[in-house]
Amino acid sequence: MPQPSPSSVPGGNDLNSLGQGSYVCLRKTSFPAPQAWKSFGELQQISKGSLGPGSSDILKAIKSFDPSPSRDLNTDQFQTLILAMVLQESNGNGNAVNDGGMSYGLLQVQLSEKAKETEEPATCDPSGCTYDNYLKMLQQGVYGHSSTGNPIPPGIAYWLGQYSPGAALRGYNTGSVPDESDYQVATPISTESYVSDLGNRLGGLPPQQFPDPNWKLNHCGFKLAITG
Repeated sequence: MPQPSPSSVPGGNDLNSLGQGSYVCLRKTSFPAPQAWKSFGELQQISKGSLGPGSSDILKAIKSFDPSPSRDLNTDQFQTLILAMVLQESNGNGNAVNDGGMSYGLLQVQLSEKAKETEEPATCDPSGCTYDNYLKMLQQGVYGHSSTGNPIPPGIAYWLGQYSPGAALRGYNTGSVPDESDYQVATPISTESYVSDLGNRLGGLPPQQFPDPNWKLNHCGFKLAITG
């Protein structure tokens, strides 16, 4: 797809430029406040066509997460965050499996081979996913667990209980928050641009206008994750 030119990218952390047609490189702790996010309905309209044939069931399942488990987010904001994460993690593909067979479903919940001995990953039949499939995937990604030693990593609800939304997203992607003063800091196998990507989605940048990872490396300094 055509990539934005460097001159079209607002500099640094210009939150006022979010959703204006170009990707904004959000660095350090720069992240839009919840009241500046698009509403669930607005993000649904912006991402129309991106979730594939199961979109109605996915949206219905997301709307079942009520109330918000976070004191910082109302219910609409929490549901909007889940939708943005689904777009980021899988584009609504319930059959998505990545990271060498360790990450599954709508929210790419990670389960190691050892973990799968006691916990089944939420997946669906290749012929099609059902509402119940999507709901279980979301439950695993949202609620996970809150203590070590369990087969499912902490869900986004856990991280939101510990941190602000931007830092919570780093925790979800990395499994920790390595530096609370810089959300770009991540482990080599994590996505440095993850928090910036979600900030752009929540600010209203349409999926088709997202640049590819190499563009973000060259223009934002976000390193590519090591996948193999």
